[in-house]
Amino acid sequence: MYISNDASRARQREAQLARDNRAEIARAINQEQVTRRELLRWGIFTASGMLAMKNGLSPFATSAYAAVPTGAPRTPLFGVKKFSQPMHRLHLLNPVPMTRTSEGHAAFPAQLAERPAKRLSYHTDFSADPTNRQFINPRTYRGPIEGRPPGEIFAHQRWDEYFPKVGYIMRLGQITQTGSGYFHDNFPVQQPNSVWSYGAGRTGECTLPPFLIKGRYGEPIITRVYNDLPVNRAENNGFGRNETQLHFHNAHNGAESDGAANVHHFPGTFYDYRWSTTLARRDKINTQATDRRASGPDDSTGLVNVPGDFRELQGSMWAHDHRFFFTAENVYKGNLGAINYYSGPDRGNEELSDGVNLRLPSGKLLGWGNIDFDVNLIFSDCVCDASGQLFFDIFDTDGMVGDVPLVNFGYAPFFEVLPRKYRFRILNACMSRFLKLALADAKGNPVPIKFIANDGNLVVTPLTLTSLPVQGMAERYDIIVDFSGFRIGDKIRVVNQILHDDGRGPKEELSLATAIKGLSKDPVVGPMLEFRVVGAVESVDVPGVIHRATDPDVSRVPPKLTEQIPIVTPVRTRLVEFGRSGEGDSRGPDGCIPDCGEYVNFPWTIRINGESSHSMNANRISLLIPKAGEVEHWTYKNGGGGWDHPIHLHFEEGVTISRTGLKLAATEAFQRKDVWRLGENGSVTFQVQFGEFGGAYVNHCHNTIHEDFAMLARIQLLTGVAGTPQTAVTPTPNPTPDGVIFTAPEILPEGAPKGWQDSQPMQAAQLEDTVKP
Repeated sequence: MYISNDASRARQREAQLARDNRAEIARAINQEQVTRRELLRWGIFTASGMLAMKNGLSPFATSAYAAVPTGAPRTPLFGVKKFSQPMHRLHLLNPVPMTRTSEGHAAFPAQLAERPAKRLSYHTDFSADPTNRQFINPRTYRGPIEGRPPGEIFAHQRWDEYFPKVGYIMRLGQITQTGSGYFHDNFPVQQPNSVWSYGAGRTGECTLPPFLIKGRYGEPIITRVYNDLPVNRAENNGFGRNETQLHFHNAHNGAESDGAANVHHFPGTFYDYRWSTTLARRDKINTQATDRRASGPDDSTGLVNVPGDFRELQGSMWAHDHRFFFTAENVYKGNLGAINYYSGPDRGNEELSDGVNLRLPSGKLLGWGNIDFDVNLIFSDCVCDASGQLFFDIFDTDGMVGDVPLVNFGYAPFFEVLPRKYRFRILNACMSRFLKLALADAKGNPVPIKFIANDGNLVVTPLTLTSLPVQGMAERYDIIVDFSGFRIGDKIRVVNQILHDDGRGPKEELSLATAIKGLSKDPVVGPMLEFRVVGAVESVDVPGVIHRATDPDVSRVPPKLTEQIPIVTPVRTRLVEFGRSGEGDSRGPDGCIPDCGEYVNFPWTIRINGESSHSMNANRISLLIPKAGEVEHWTYKNGGGGWDHPIHLHFEEGVTISRTGLKLAATEAFQRKDVWRLGENGSVTFQVQFGEFGGAYVNHCHNTIHEDFAMLARIQLLTGVAGTPQTAVTPTPNPTPDGVIFTAPEILPEGAPKGWQDSQPMQAAQLEDTVKP
């Protein structure tokens, strides 16, 4: 898709003009100056939702100067070379202790002058008295101060059981110029509205690389996110929506804190997310918390036991914006961060030997959560315009692939390592680009990799590989690399072996020898990160402490990491097909409010159990889970057409059983995951069991361009605690700057098991009478 820098000036101008035209369309759609229906009527979009193949518009249209595609202009690198800047570690956020007030609220330390977090949203107070200024948005003087919807439906579930022990305060805002680490020190400084990222506290600088939070089982968290973005939607440098909802991918949290229940909030408001650190199956297995393996670290070197199944402990997770229909733009713009969960077995202390701790590479200066030798790596790609500003090129609904390789949002950096074992937590945070990573020494030979976790779930036994499996967007791979066989001064490179022509999916898997050389037609093929073996590094856990190459490496890679979860006979099976099997039918400009306008045609659709196809509508329930604890087998199927889809299931993980199309790799066979790559015509079957919390969740394609063009489906979990609204179908919140309006959802017959209404205290038909705007 990207033209060569050696192309003629005429072709460069042509490609730039087409890109400028696409940017104008994206800007007009984002600011609701034009609808997709109007673009279709004008012939700019085709009936299938694709950008019309017109010269001066599409990068795939034939050039006026040659019998080749117009292409897109390359990002200027301003003379910067790869591996000319150190990789920045993620910004570690520090929690504050929470205390319980006499009213049962969670209070932040007094010096922060923050309102306490409450079980019920402050929107509830606003609804009771909309003239009370203390509950009104202080920037716009309209609507509630908290974006979480009002009432019991969006109250924090199991509040007393998982009362917050620590808290974080973050602000989402324009990037600050004093920050460092975004792209490269010799790249032009990003304008405030080119990048929107998170800062610590109410006044912290919003910078890249993203944040890192260290959580631990047994310590529930309250995370307050302030939306400090511009009130005017037009102030976004061409892309990004100033409304946000933060999705914790993929922790077990109530729907009110999942960040994807159609609960985006507006500039001037905050949203209190309660992350419960619940271990799955806490209501079914080890309910008395007697298994030491089901545990989290205490404040020293001991354990705090928790209920649940230790086989479902999670580790490497992340959080990102999930504003429906604008997820790609917002995440690409910088709305993301990493979250590491620590447990008894995965303690983050390589020295402790207590029969539970696995002693994986990490460090030993802290009681738990050491990250000196446990490193988060966020791989992504981007595009910049001629002036070096971040640019979003939505050239069609297939996807977006950039031409600049980034690691922790730095351009192809280097990272210094000691000759010892390291753990790397690798996240593919690209919008549409698949990755296949391998390590190569100076001679181009592959360096062995120990694969230990998939999507934050420990595999049963470590696997030795010479390259990683193809990694879809949002998938996380944890690996261990032993650098002890290298000498000080050696360099090892992380190489991407996947070629993309466009956003449809991988074009070709290249050999390591070919990929090392790089390819001009896809500049993200080739080395993306360089490890440099050195004799000493400064600790990030305890600044000022120096680790040296002569220090003993006491970390371990045990032959067994966890135990297998058995496959059992399911209560029911389901088939969910992703593709373009018919016209989409999302409604209105936001695709969610049933009475706000005409249907909007979207190209991407989902089909449940072989019935009619549909695209995302937050007011439609596509999959209904009637009871906690029932085992189901789901099959995700690619509807074909030459696309690849990485499909993400919110809230629960599945144990992968079988595949068609693609070979079932050892790294996923009977392992737990939350994102599955389908392949061009493939399918995957997994076992899933829902529990703990209830409410509305989604599953969707994590090619976020596909997601934003409505390749999502709502899941309704009737799995809440008895006596709460979450044991029934919950109404749909529809946020506005003036507050939330609830609507009664429709339920697809094919997505609801027969007889599900028999045990429900409130049926969908009753919602119109019980839910008031």
